Amino acid sequence: MNLLTDNWIPVRFQQVGEARQISLLTLLCGSDQWELSLPRDDMELAALQLLICIVQVLLPPADKTEWAGRIAKPLSAERLEAGCKNFLKWFQLDHTEHPFMQVKGVKAKKVTPMDKLLAGLDTSTNSRFVNEPDLAECICFGCTAIALYNQANNAPSFGGGFKYGIRGSCPASTFAQGHDLRTTIWLNVLSREFLEEYFPDWDQKSEQVPTWVEPIKEKSVIPAQQIGWLRGLLWQPGHIELILSENGGRCSCCGHVADKLFTSFNKAKFNYTIDGLWEHPHSPLGLSIKAGQLQQRYFGFSGSSPAWTQLSRYICKQAVAQNGAGQQGQVPALVIQQIQKYSNGKAGKLELLVGGYRNNQAAILERRHEVLTLNQGWETHANIVHELVKHGLEYKTALRKTLYVCSKGIKKAGRKTKGMGLDLHEIGEVQFYRRSEDLMMRSLASIDFNNTLPTYAELDAQFKTICESIFAELTSPYQHDPELFRTLTIARRSLQKHIREIRRVNQPSEDVA
Repeated sequence: MNLLTDNWIPVRFQQVGEARQISLLTLLCGSDQWELSLPRDDMELAALQLLICIVQVLLPPADKTEWAGRIAKPLSAERLEAGCKNFLKWFQLDHTEHPFMQVKGVKAKKVTPMDKLLAGLDTSTNSRFVNEPDLAECICFGCTAIALYNQANNAPSFGGGFKYGIRGSCPASTFAQGHDLRTTIWLNVLSREFLEEYFPDWDQKSEQVPTWVEPIKEKSVIPAQQIGWLRGLLWQPGHIELILSENGGRCSCCGHVADKLFTSFNKAKFNYTIDGLWEHPHSPLGLSIKAGQLQQRYFGFSGSSPAWTQLSRYICKQAVAQNGAGQQGQVPALVIQQIQKYSNGKAGKLELLVGGYRNNQAAILERRHEVLTLNQGWETHANIVHELVKHGLEYKTALRKTLYVCSKGIKKAGRKTKGMGLDLHEIGEVQFYRRSEDLMMRSLASIDFNNTLPTYAELDAQFKTICESIFAELTSPYQHDPELFRTLTIARRSLQKHIREIRRVNQPSEDVA
């Protein structure tokens, strides 16, 4: 099966229709509107990312004009054929010498079942997920290709001794969402013009062969800046070889019938080192200064807070001063930067796809897949989004500080009041996120960036109510305890003081970043 010519992409019509598998030709050159159709959101995001990487490698637009044209109307079959011509041998999943994202002849003491390839399916935290039974019992070519890519680029490693992907362990990925699958892909493909601005020598290294054709050498040290575009986008850090069953049947993941299915694979440990950071176009970067040197890292999901709390990281660029030790900066993913650059202030609303995993080493704790909507004008007012998110988090901090006082008591000037001895601040933070998420999402989707005062007024009123309600609910069982009376009184007054300090009467500054 070849990813460039055969039917493997799991989709359904946007309006109505059963799931089916289509080819790259049908997707990119036809006028039908499709959406991905898989039983797990992380698999759908991985399928989208794989398709974006394939199109980025094969068919990068020349400039802004061609990029906009690709979004506006389907590609010609002749152009697709010309783009695929020199790459066909590298995208065959069952190639006899260089199978897609695999290494031939992997030696393993025992075979590994396919559920290990579907990230998070066999971990001890599996109860957190909603998975159909026997989801990885026997998998078709298309689902296997998606799982291979996802394991190599988005998920943690298989465990000790196995390397993680080129972006590290469990990076966050961000994409702009179009009105269907085809437009979403092109929205997130970088033009040659844009690439040359950021990577003047990218084209010189674009002819590097992928890792499954020229495998990474054992114990090698690889300078990040020497990794080519195709090789980096489709990086495979593991030694994996799929085992194909001669029996056909129904794929346990997508449900399509196939002549042959994969039921297991071989994997083997090997080690290498990447020196430096390879700038991936799909992930935002965090910046900091350490010992006078600029440090860069990919953002991931370190906690359970909703995606809106990190929104400014995804769209707002902030530099770090050379002497700014302790300061934090950020750079949006290149695909988001290109939209900001090319839109000329006319990008319209942005539906931002944010996805990834929260992990503890090799174990996945949580799947994250969210869509954040930003009102038109976002691309030239990213600073206001930054301020809006910061404003919401100030209320969370005020509530958390106040409940911490209730939990631990007060010790001041030699006097100490009793605390409840419970972690109410942790419970209160979770409740705040749960009750405020819809409010923030509606505000971001409807804010008038030229007149933000109405939005701030509504947020202040709603956040005040949320904080007061959570405080009252969590402390009401203790309000008649005479030993806690003083603590609760001080905490209640402290909350009101914090709220008064947070409330805004002016629009945010225009020069945040």
